[in-house]
Amino acid sequence: REGASVLCCDIQETLTPRVDELIVNEGGTASFLNVDVTSAGGPEKMVQTAISRYGGVDILYNNAGGGIRKKIHEFTDDEWNFIMDLNLNAIMRSVRAVIPHFLEKGSGNIISTASTFGLLASENYPAYCATKAAVISVTRQMALDYGPKGIRVNCICPGATETPRFRGVPPTPNLQAATPEQRKRMADSNKALLRMARPEEMAYGVLFLASDEASFVTGHALIVDGGQTI
Repeated sequence: REGASVLCCDIQETLTPRVDELIVNEGGTASFLNVDVTSAGGPEKMVQTAISRYGGVDILYNNAGGGIRKKIHEFTDDEWNFIMDLNLNAIMRSVRAVIPHFLEKGSGNIISTASTFGLLASENYPAYCATKAAVISVTRQMALDYGPKGIRVNCICPGATETPRFRGVPPTPNLQAATPEQRKRMADSNKALLRMARPEEMAYGVLFLASDEASFVTGHALIVDGGQTI
């Protein structure tokens, strides 16, 4: 709606609904690319496709992520490394792929999804909390390195959000819908507004960081959490 052309990237090609199709149906410009950002060459493919289709890249939004709930001594190496690769290393690979283009342009904008659990602890969530804290820290670090080159780097820290993960619908039909008790607990965790966020409320936070209205904002972790971290 703000006029951006969007390359929507995901490891699943059979998403329902496909975000690129929703954008096109509303009159916008978007397309889909099947990419695994944890794989060698995936982020490079993503950046080169955006350049070839749309003539360049202005904004990189790192939104891939996930978690495994168990205590740290219960993790296998493969499980731990999977979360590190998905939540943190994928950001490094994607930034590494796009930075040469941004440096050549003399401008660019990088936004990543962190979490309130990068600021708080959550039981049985060590790998997730560790990676999301790292996202916040590396966001600040990259802002120092690339700010003089005209590149802004920020992240968003969502609180509990009403997504398909909690509704138990495709594209993850193996996830059971949250029980009323679980949903109430998630809503109560956002302890000022006492509800879960709508996904678009997170999107508006990302949109602000991506926009020219945030032209003097960099190295910032924007908390959008309904009061969870108060």
